[in-house]
Amino acid sequence: MAKAALYQKYRSSTFDEMVGQEYVVRSIRNAVKENKVGHAYLFNGPRGTGKTSMARLLAKAVNCENHDIAPCGKCANCIAAAEGTHPDIVEINAANETHVEDIRDLIDRARLAPMMGEHKIYIIDEVHQLSSAASSALLKTLEEPPENVIFILATTDPQKLLPTIISRCQRFDFTKVRTDQIRDHLLEIAAKEKIEMEKNAAEMIAVLADGGMRDALSIMDQCAAYTSDHITEEAIDRIYGLATTEEKIGLIKDILNKDIASLLKRIRTYEEKGIDLSRFTDSLIEILKDCVIFLSTHTGSLLKVLNTEQAGDLTAMADTGRFMRMCETLVDTKDRYKTAISASECFEVIALSLTIETQPTVVVQEAPKTKTEQPEVKKEPEQPKVEIREQNALPTETIVALLVTCTKQEKQDTETAFAKIKNSFYLENRKYISMINSSAVAAAGKDCVLLVCTSQAAANMINEPKNNEEMYFFIKDTLKVDKVPFAMTKKSYADAVNAFRTLHGTGNLPPGYQVTKPHREEIKEPTTEEKVLALFGAANVEVI
Repeated sequence: MAKAALYQKYRSSTFDEMVGQEYVVRSIRNAVKENKVGHAYLFNGPRGTGKTSMARLLAKAVNCENHDIAPCGKCANCIAAAEGTHPDIVEINAANETHVEDIRDLIDRARLAPMMGEHKIYIIDEVHQLSSAASSALLKTLEEPPENVIFILATTDPQKLLPTIISRCQRFDFTKVRTDQIRDHLLEIAAKEKIEMEKNAAEMIAVLADGGMRDALSIMDQCAAYTSDHITEEAIDRIYGLATTEEKIGLIKDILNKDIASLLKRIRTYEEKGIDLSRFTDSLIEILKDCVIFLSTHTGSLLKVLNTEQAGDLTAMADTGRFMRMCETLVDTKDRYKTAISASECFEVIALSLTIETQPTVVVQEAPKTKTEQPEVKKEPEQPKVEIREQNALPTETIVALLVTCTKQEKQDTETAFAKIKNSFYLENRKYISMINSSAVAAAGKDCVLLVCTSQAAANMINEPKNNEEMYFFIKDTLKVDKVPFAMTKKSYADAVNAFRTLHGTGNLPPGYQVTKPHREEIKEPTTEEKVLALFGAANVEVI
């Protein structure tokens, strides 16, 4: 006889055995206990989160002979329900029985009195796949439900249901099960099944399951078969192309130490093992987030992936800002895998960029010293003159001073104006249209607009003096926006916003940035006399 799959063997048989979905469990349990069960329920949520299990529990509980502890699991109704032989509990899958005839047959049978229990229960799975005619027939029954009949509809796609069906049901939204809940449940089952499983391995399976308990149990089943009931991180790594937490920590250390040789060697072994680099990147982000949390709180219980020892070891190598910047870079570049010819080469470039910690160079020009010292005169604070060299990167203090001048209304007006050009075509100005299309308005003041770009290179191009002047006149003439553009990366803008909030909180904001707008040299139209003199020469013309 074939061995039962773990997800079938350990399907919840009581409310207490349900993992996650706490508010759903409490609501349904109370409704049964207080005899307030409705005539129609809609269970909605991702696959493998317990919708069908809860539907079966509700069906079992409303017919249980021991009302106070329903479902008791011992009465005739509970036993028949558990064995799938209860005549009053009918399950259909709308993916297979989509036609109106199937629903009409179900409706005709629903009018008959229950044969064994107090209620007839119809569980319709994947209800969104019913045909239009079948949905309309079901709606009519829900509007005038037969006595002692309960409909339980389950779906992963509620937006495809008729709104009138949804409005006639008590709706319960099932959410993804938390990773720690899945992990702990897997460890409990492993102990019952006499399967040796490392805690980190259970964590990896929980991450792979992405909130689905059924998927987690299926993965555990597969791993147990592969490892002869001894599930380790390495085994899961081999099966699913993952890397252990220690391996990820080692990679981060290579980045922080700028050990390029070791870094590249690691990445090339990932390609050989067939590791999913997109998922690997997600894991690195989780570790870096743990580092930021640990440095900020020094509380091990808040960590999601690392233990206290691992977090202490890693955070001794860098500060919060460094870990946060690495995390943001990985988040911003993660989508590149979708379009890259080689995911491995793409990841190499991203990893190498993380080893380079660049900071913008700010040159502040001071007034020249004079030989004769003048008496000090109290003056109003002035905005420092900032000379942007090489990369044209704006320093944080300049962005903060610009933000002081910005308002929500100016931003809204500027965004509205810029939106007009997104689909426009100006042949001679494609360069500046491209710059606008590849950036977003982050803030705006009376004389400035702050643009967030996808890369520092794009920001540099806008900030380059000649381009900046030409772009200013372009947006002024074309969009009637008389503002000087200032460009920066998403990270630079975020750093400046944080600095702005800190300074605002302490009452130390700098004065607003004094924006100097470029000026065109006015070309004066020559007079008739000047035109004649230019044409024939002054020696050949006598002015009368």
